[in-house]
Amino acid sequence: MVLAKLLNGGQPKLKLGQVVAIEQLDAMLDVVTDRFRAKVERVARAFETARATLDVSSYRLARAKAASPAVVADFPDVRGSIYQTELRRIPPMDREEEFRMARRHEFLRALLVRALTKVGIAESQHETLLKQPAGRIREAVEALPDRGGHQRAWTLTVTGLYEELRNLYVEGSLYIVLSTVNRYRGLGVDTADLIQEGNASLFQAIDGFDWRRDVRFRTYAQYWVHQAVLKMLYNSARTVRVPIWVQKVLGKIRRAQEAGRRDGRELTHEEIAERIGIPAEKVAWVLATRRYAVSLDAELKSEEGTSLAQLLPDESQVPVPESVPAGDLRRALEDVMADLPIREQGILRRRFGLDGAEPQTLGEIASDLGITAERVRQLQNAALGRIKKPGKLRQLQAFVE
Repeated sequence: MVLAKLLNGGQPKLKLGQVVAIEQLDAMLDVVTDRFRAKVERVARAFETARATLDVSSYRLARAKAASPAVVADFPDVRGSIYQTELRRIPPMDREEEFRMARRHEFLRALLVRALTKVGIAESQHETLLKQPAGRIREAVEALPDRGGHQRAWTLTVTGLYEELRNLYVEGSLYIVLSTVNRYRGLGVDTADLIQEGNASLFQAIDGFDWRRDVRFRTYAQYWVHQAVLKMLYNSARTVRVPIWVQKVLGKIRRAQEAGRRDGRELTHEEIAERIGIPAEKVAWVLATRRYAVSLDAELKSEEGTSLAQLLPDESQVPVPESVPAGDLRRALEDVMADLPIREQGILRRRFGLDGAEPQTLGEIASDLGITAERVRQLQNAALGRIKKPGKLRQLQAFVE
């Protein structure tokens, strides 16, 4: 009898309304693996009888204060995002912490199951309900008829503790998501969306993790994060969604093609089909889906602030040279140059080919006028200076916009 008490740790004695520290709970649950489930039931019964609560908030503060910057400084770089900066303030769980957190989670889950049973929620609903957000659990409890006493209030309190511990569990594992997402950046889905999807998958990992298998939670959770990120990429990377199985076949085809190129040739559809074990017709059909839609608003990497749409011609617009009648432009030029000296008018006409002839060089004009090329350039600039006056520019403005 004495040996059994030593192995099981004895029945904990709790005062009514006692607030139990996380470390105290760890001590209560510190038994051999084979006896853990029975110990959880006894501790849960003691908590229920005493209406005791768990001090998760103090434990969160203690972890934050004990966090070492050196431990959390090696996160993968996500371009200096605010998310990464905030994440550095949350200490990641080590192996021992993962082990203890999994045991605490199992205890609170068992405690909540007992509370839900007492308020009248059928056992068949427990599994589904416990995977829902805490708000859904509260709604289910509050929808039941009040039987009096403190059972409903106690169940809601346990629901809050369960939610708080799960959040703490997830926060200590967020670094797993960041390291995984860092491998899949720039593949057509925003990094923040990938992080959000990976974070949500941690809750699934918590529900399925079994600490008795002597495997780290980090190792187990990476599988769930990886699957969530890949599913997000498969479903969202393309404008027109392609089924996941088609994209997986595309991956096999791509690897077969790369293997063929390493051998120095391109494989035919029949050769690819033989290598990956599907009909050649399916290979041709799957390859036909390998078309990507590109957004016209996509920004060009070579020119910052420039979108693809800005480089495409507008077929509905008439080109400027064709939209301006030649007669209108000729009359406007005649009006603008009317008060210029005759020699300057001639220089401009010959220099820029305003009469329809080929433009002439300064040297050619200078030879005909019997002056130097430098003098021709001076007269040209003087004429252009007179034309650039506001009154004359307004007459030509319609032809340059």
